[in-house]
Amino acid sequence: METKATKIGSESFHQYLNKHKAQVKDKSFDSYYHVNVVAEAYTQGFSDGEKSGKQDFISEIIKQEVEKFTQKANQIYILSKIIISYLNEKSFLVSSLHINLTFQRPSVIIAVSDKLLNNDDFVKTAYDKLFEIKNIYSKLFDEYLDVGLVASDNLDIKLLVEDGFGYKEDYSE
Repeated sequence: METKATKIGSESFHQYLNKHKAQVKDKSFDSYYHVNVVAEAYTQGFSDGEKSGKQDFISEIIKQEVEKFTQKANQIYILSKIIISYLNEKSFLVSSLHINLTFQRPSVIIAVSDKLLNNDDFVKTAYDKLFEIKNIYSKLFDEYLDVGLVASDNLDIKLLVEDGFGYKEDYSE
């Protein structure tokens, strides 16, 4: 799923997110539910199950999963933009942002110039911020967020898209 990259990314990110919301519905509807959803359903199942039909119950679970997914995706986008803004403030320019919203393990790639990856000051500054952002996400959702830096020179965008990184913002222009 490739979307048009823009400097003003929030609108295009929401379009990308909406495509993935449909996948959450499909995945949940195919009888795949997160363990927390199953536990909650079991706890409430007998009393609530008698009051509402099976389809209403499934619809509610799917709605909750889509909402949770949306919260996570929006947080991933916001935290990614925080990293980029922070690096820009420190005069370390980012080339592009790539996001993969998978169900098992969301990922973010931030592409920078090859020269920056050889700059010790940049590496320390960037990885300190990445560690901070990963901890924020982990505390919010009790999940791991994979965020990494790659060299933008010779970066194969087609391969990234094939690996699921369907959202891109380009800052090199």
